[in-house]
Amino acid sequence: MIAKNEEKFLEQCLNPVKEIIDEVIIVDTGSTDKTKEIAEKFNAKVIDFKWIDDFSAARNESIKHATKDWILVIDADEIIEKRDLDKIKDAISNADEFVGFQLEQRSYLNNFFEGAVKNDSDFEPIKNYPFYIPNNLVRLFKNKIGISFKHRVHELVEDSINVKKLKYGKIDVVLHHFGSLKDSGLIGEKTEQYAKMILKQLEDEPESARYNYQAAKMFLGRNDYNNALKYFEKTAKLNTNYKLVFSEIAKIYLEMNDKNRAVEYFKKSMKHAPENPSPANNLAVVYMSIGKFKEAEKILDEELKKHPGNEALKYNYGKVLENLGK
Repeated sequence: MIAKNEEKFLEQCLNPVKEIIDEVIIVDTGSTDKTKEIAEKFNAKVIDFKWIDDFSAARNESIKHATKDWILVIDADEIIEKRDLDKIKDAISNADEFVGFQLEQRSYLNNFFEGAVKNDSDFEPIKNYPFYIPNNLVRLFKNKIGISFKHRVHELVEDSINVKKLKYGKIDVVLHHFGSLKDSGLIGEKTEQYAKMILKQLEDEPESARYNYQAAKMFLGRNDYNNALKYFEKTAKLNTNYKLVFSEIAKIYLEMNDKNRAVEYFKKSMKHAPENPSPANNLAVVYMSIGKFKEAEKILDEELKKHPGNEALKYNYGKVLENLGK
């Protein structure tokens, strides 16, 4: 774990997992609250580490001090339910060819955000939050085989595992994450910190599709559409199949009220990601907004043949039929 001023969350994070862990390693990047005192209750090995605007550097420092065969990486503002602990032990016991496992991180929200999922969990600490953003991350992996974190921000071990041509699996374990629910001042400070690192890693590697995409998302978060467009277009030039980059460009044109360009880019997105129903669904919505219900019907009809259970497609198909008087 890396931590700074996490007195509010640290104990509730470590309490459930203490049953299955042999040692706690905490790299502290400058706490001025009671984080270290709370860590001592769990016999944690606390390492002071000067912050250098690089999450991977801090994470990799923590790995250096781990002495056991497997590493579980968890942040102070995350909780694993007790009922999931046996799944972690089972994964380690039956790892076979896998050197690591993805867990599903769920970042909870009070308000809907694009990509959010409705929260129907009955787990007490999070049951009152209406939405979460899911993200699969390798947070459980073998020690002493050279696995390390990459990237200054939005750091991952997946790239390290892939470079070594090793395999990782996925287990049905949830990391309940409260990062987006922290004090707005702290979130603002962290957003600025992230922005600085995103631009620094882009400066270091300007031809990285990943870093251009992250810069675009950062500018989009600031409603700076021109810069967002610039970096999404650079991403698409570097890798046409990077995430749904053409859909991102289309959405910016929608914000700029240029529906013709939005249509053009949603079509490109459909071409590059034919297995994903999202670009087609978005294109249909644009067509509906300009009264082209027949075109929307044709697109949705085709997509529903491939994805009959997709709720968004079914909803919009219903709206199209309603407008066509069918």
